[in-house]
Amino acid sequence: MDAAHLQDRLYWGLNRAAKALGKVTNAYRPSGISNPLNRSNRYLQLPAVFSRADGNFSRAVGYGVGVWRGYFDASYTRIGDYLVQDNDIWFIAEQQSLLPVLCVKTNRVITVSRHVTPTVDISNVPAPTNSMVEVISGWPASQLGTGTEGRSPAGLPGDTAIPNWIALIPSVHGKILQPTDIVTDDLGTSGIVAAAELSSLGWRLNVRQITT
Repeated sequence: MDAAHLQDRLYWGLNRAAKALGKVTNAYRPSGISNPLNRSNRYLQLPAVFSRADGNFSRAVGYGVGVWRGYFDASYTRIGDYLVQDNDIWFIAEQQSLLPVLCVKTNRVITVSRHVTPTVDISNVPAPTNSMVEVISGWPASQLGTGTEGRSPAGLPGDTAIPNWIALIPSVHGKILQPTDIVTDDLGTSGIVAAAELSSLGWRLNVRQITT
C-alpha cells in the first residue's frame, strides 16, 4: 500500500468518525488580509469533531490550551482554513501526511496595526507625522495568558504589573508581523508585539499589554 492510498484511507476513517460523533461544520478559506470569516470565503460544509491534542476524549480540555486535534475529512482542507461549528472557531495549524490534524481553537478576534512614517519631499513641506495602518484585520486568534508579568520601565513604587499574552494566528494572509506592531482584540484590549515567531504552524506573537 503506497503512502497516497494510505493517506486517503486515513482521511476516510476520520470522516467516518466525524459523521458518527461530530457536527456539521462550515469551512472558510481566507482570501486577503481582512475578515477571513466573510461569507464569500465559505467553501465547504463537513462533519467534524475535536478532541484534546493527545486524542483523549475522556478528559476535558483545561485552561490555557489552544491546540486541539481535529477529526474530519482533510482531503478538502488545508493549513490556514477556519472551521466554524456553532459558536466555536478553529483554524487548521498543521495537517502533515499520515499524522493527526492539529487545529487551534480561537477565543478572540484581533487586528494588527503598525506605525508608519510617510516618505515625502521635505522641500517646503511640513515634517511628516506618524500614522497607523492596518496590517491584518478581523482575524480569529487564540489569545492566551503566559502567566508572566512585565514591569513599567519607569520603575516607580506604585507601578502595577503589565500582563503578557500570546496570540496564535495563521500566516496565510501573507503579511509579515513584527515587533512594535499593535494588536487590538474585539474587547478593545491592546498590546505591543514584543516578539513575532513564524513557523509552519503560523504566527505566534508575544504581546505586552498596553496600559494607561
